[in-house]
Amino acid sequence: MPAILKRTIAVFALLLALAIALALAAVFASPIWMKITGPEKLAPANASTNIYVVGNGWHAGLLVPAAAINARLPALRQRFPDAKYYEIGWGDVGFYRAKTVTAGLAFEAMFASRGSVMHVVAVPDVKRFLQGSDTASLCIDGEAYQRMVGQITSSFAQDSSGAPVDAGPGIYGNSQFYGALGSYNALNTCNRWTASALEAAGISIAPRISLTASSVLGAANHSALRCAAP
Repeated sequence: MPAILKRTIAVFALLLALAIALALAAVFASPIWMKITGPEKLAPANASTNIYVVGNGWHAGLLVPAAAINARLPALRQRFPDAKYYEIGWGDVGFYRAKTVTAGLAFEAMFASRGSVMHVVAVPDVKRFLQGSDTASLCIDGEAYQRMVGQITSSFAQDSSGAPVDAGPGIYGNSQFYGALGSYNALNTCNRWTASALEAAGISIAPRISLTASSVLGAANHSALRCAAP
């Protein structure tokens, strides 16, 4: 098959997949589904944990303090001894780890995923790391953060000793991939995973319809738990 025809088919497959995903998202965005988000409680005055939602176009991940993550997954402290924060995301094993993203990989991720992975990036300097990024900053209390940490760490596949399963080097910075639980598909995307972690911390967001990075960032930026401007 000629290369140009292969590319045309791949692009068509991607557009078809995106169209189906958006159509299904519109169904879930109907009023009956919107009721699944409840009223948001204001952050208490002593809310001291600062978390971030970080977008890079198609993917929204989380930037969170490392200490509580390390307490549940000590192997991460050994791997990233200087990390003050971690940027963490979940995604399809093929698409997320690819050096070159293709329409074929995107179609496979949405409809024939071979598994999922976690991506962890050590962040020693938050301010420098966030320069030029599309971000939302949220202030939550310790109890809310522990709920989020539980949601995040429960996504890591673990070996018999309880350590996360190495899945190869990460894609930028001081980073690593780890095996993950959960199946990626058109309605269970990386952004839905991020939305679920935010929901666990009390952020008013509907994971079922949070299929894009912009929808996750939008919910965070309009949250009552958004950090006050300095």
